[in-house]
Amino acid sequence: MAYGLQVFNADGRIQVSTTEIAPNAYITNISAHSSSGMQYPPANTAAGDLVVARPSNTPQSGTTTISIGQPVNNVDYFWGASQYPSYYTPNNAGIITGVMRTQAGLAAPSSGEYGMDVYSTNGSTVLFSATRSTSVRVLAQGVLGPDSTYTYTPSSGLDFQRIYAVVNSSMIISLPQNFIFPSWNVSMGYVFSPYAQTKTIQVLNRVNSGGSYVTNYSGQFPYMIIYDNN
Repeated sequence: MAYGLQVFNADGRIQVSTTEIAPNAYITNISAHSSSGMQYPPANTAAGDLVVARPSNTPQSGTTTISIGQPVNNVDYFWGASQYPSYYTPNNAGIITGVMRTQAGLAAPSSGEYGMDVYSTNGSTVLFSATRSTSVRVLAQGVLGPDSTYTYTPSSGLDFQRIYAVVNSSMIISLPQNFIFPSWNVSMGYVFSPYAQTKTIQVLNRVNSGGSYVTNYSGQFPYMIIYDNN
């Protein structure tokens, strides 16, 4: 028998739990970006935020890579942005981004509102509200070592369009082959397959040089896949 504490809000969502990871974090600033506007980080991102992203709702066959890509003129973009040269794989459908942050600074309760509120030690910052808090669910997290992959398959009860990947530590660098050096591709990111018969999200930490995978590197990729309950 498991023991611990759980606090639910008025809609039945877990807000405080001793057995779940970050139950009181939430997603905000959700916005859609066309292929020409996939700049990283998105607008209204504050220090300490985790930037999350997923494929656009626009129908698109195949897979969508979600990761921070290479900078262009010292500006960072998500992989697949139209600012990249034509020999990179474009993401014509765009992406949807948001930020995940600790739930703090909620509005004070209004007159006639009932339920538990938790304040910080300053006595004024609301950390939790039984009626105003929202939350996310962590579906998978971990650290991928060199030359490794992980595939997450969501349960049938989850809406695939509410699943996001945390991209702060992601990175894709692609150096096309030329006459002197072999091609290089560093892939630390996520591949969403929303249109396959079995929907999956593959997490990658792989380096390819001249068509062969490299194993003698030390880079690790911390990953997290979350679900927006709201």
